[in-house]
Amino acid sequence: MKKIGIILFIIPLILTTLQVQAFFEKFISESSSRTLAYANLGLIFMGIIFFLKDQRREPFTKMIKLWLIFYGFYFGIGLLANTIHQNEVPLLKTLIPVIYFIGFSFFLSIKAHRKIFEKAVMITFTISNILLIYFYQINFSMDYDGIYEYSLERAGGVYGDANNAAVVCLLSFIFIYNYYKPRYSFGKMIKFLGIGIALYSLILTFSKTGFVVLILVLSLTFHRFFSPKKIIPLLFIVPISFYLFIQSALHSPSLSAVQKTRIQDVVNIITLNTSKVHYSDRDVLFDNMLNFINLNPVLGNGIYFSTSIRGHNTIFGIWADAGIFCFLFFLFVLFQYVKKGLASTPDIKFPTLSIITVLGIFMLSLQTIIDQAYLIAIFVYLAYIVDNKRLESHY
Repeated sequence: MKKIGIILFIIPLILTTLQVQAFFEKFISESSSRTLAYANLGLIFMGIIFFLKDQRREPFTKMIKLWLIFYGFYFGIGLLANTIHQNEVPLLKTLIPVIYFIGFSFFLSIKAHRKIFEKAVMITFTISNILLIYFYQINFSMDYDGIYEYSLERAGGVYGDANNAAVVCLLSFIFIYNYYKPRYSFGKMIKFLGIGIALYSLILTFSKTGFVVLILVLSLTFHRFFSPKKIIPLLFIVPISFYLFIQSALHSPSLSAVQKTRIQDVVNIITLNTSKVHYSDRDVLFDNMLNFINLNPVLGNGIYFSTSIRGHNTIFGIWADAGIFCFLFFLFVLFQYVKKGLASTPDIKFPTLSIITVLGIFMLSLQTIIDQAYLIAIFVYLAYIVDNKRLESHY
């Protein structure tokens, strides 16, 4: 019976991660897509009921409670703003992430389920990466509803968007490196292969944000190399290797002009030469959202408003939707992840900081970070990990 309860959560996690609903909508029918969405929600509700009185459940952690308070502020103030400004809101659609959050808060409140969740994430994210590579090879794009007539400049995988795909690539690297601990050589080979697939997939996205975040994640992952004895060789090896890699890429005949421009942009970001960075019109969209924030800074413009105007910024999108107080509270929630992560033992600290670095930075260029069910589940997972930092060991 316990396995049935687990399946009720793992199936929606897999289906949302692999964007099966979007595939149904584009290539089968909208009605089948809606049916699948309702089915996933039904499974989540059934899962909540299944584990509601499970004696193994731990109480909701402080981080979970902070998220619930945030959602209360967001919907309370946001719906008020919707009423005042007469902005329509697809309420059920905006509630889906909240339902997943509550569902996985129940599921992951059982400690044994966190290991299962880690395995499910590693496997599903890796499948997503493999599909990204395959789609890129056959020139298939979800964004163009099939085989694209021109060569793809960037791989978007099952998400139809390179930056969303880059988030999964980075998270899969973090999960595989930190949470997969094989004892035998075959398992170690699988781990090495999984890491290789994640990094190669990230390269195919040609995500500027992804490349920069990768440097930060690698710094956190391999923090042991920043000891006094090892730091001096690194000061020579890393810059030289980075320079040779960049020069090789910029002069590669196999890369297009667009791909080389994106690599040069990474160099410009790292060297703080931001005036030469191409923002793909995201700066225009962000400025437009700031104008609406300035018009209604206290109450915002209503739920779903930032998504409707394509603000491409999760953090400031909350301000645009539900005002400055909700915006500040959300920053406080993110800060708690960092604070609690820093106070954790090393085996929890560095994976946590790596994950929150990926999600936090991509919030500045994506409007979907807290709207995607599989990413909300990651936030719930971290909430239990950082609030249990005083346990002898998570592993």
